[in-house]
Amino acid sequence: MWNLFRFIGKHHLLLTFIVVETIALSMIFKSSPLKNTYIIRSVETVKGGMKSIVASVENYILLRSRNREISQNNLDLIAENIELKYLLSLYENDIQVKNPSVAKYEYVHAHVIDNVLNRKHNTLMLDVGENHGVYRDMGVISSDGIVGIVDRTSSNFCTVISLLNPAKEISAKHGKSGIYGPLVWDGADIRYTDLIDIPSHIAIEQGDSIVTSGYSMIFPEGIFIGTVENYSVKNAGYKIKVKLNNNFKSLYNVYVIKTFYKQEFDSLNNSKQKSLNKK
Repeated sequence: MWNLFRFIGKHHLLLTFIVVETIALSMIFKSSPLKNTYIIRSVETVKGGMKSIVASVENYILLRSRNREISQNNLDLIAENIELKYLLSLYENDIQVKNPSVAKYEYVHAHVIDNVLNRKHNTLMLDVGENHGVYRDMGVISSDGIVGIVDRTSSNFCTVISLLNPAKEISAKHGKSGIYGPLVWDGADIRYTDLIDIPSHIAIEQGDSIVTSGYSMIFPEGIFIGTVENYSVKNAGYKIKVKLNNNFKSLYNVYVIKTFYKQEFDSLNNSKQKSLNKK
């Protein structure tokens, strides 16, 4: 009982307001049917607005959940597609391996949180980092093609050197012939890049596919980059203008490629380069 008195004494102003407000509303409802109707309509309008807001929030949460499911499905499809191409290449070249079902790559889903496109040396930032197993020199792709190569990492973020950056050359090949060369952006148009040093005796046609070569262990072989827009002869070789399949202005969902044997490959390759330099 004493606690009740203390509560009333502490909150007497609020309690008085509630009582007075209740009495006032009761008098309004009783004295005027018109006001009664107006208040009821107002309350219903507020309730309708609140229900609309709640429904919008629920739909937003549901949409985010579905987007995550779609992103995961895309990730699974990309991984499956690359693995099938890898197994097919083993079969076509009669290469025997002990366990061909073991994948060479793993993929980390990420979001683009910053994308610079108005410079010659363009970069991106992703919302994944070392805590997610992401490190320097890992490739980045989207469901539409290659995006770039990881440059710097922190615990939860990383910067990526974009394909639209002449600082990085990516090994690519002409799909029909299998002839490869460096893919380099000339800094002019974000819709196009150049595949250079392709021998001029190779038959090239507009619309031919350009894909990753797989030689660098950064990108798996056969990831679609774009199509031949046009070509010209330069220094006894073709300079091929490639129309990119990726729309860099709308990048959001991307995938960082973790190559299981890259460290072993790089170690052996560095040893080979040191041996060649000594000769």
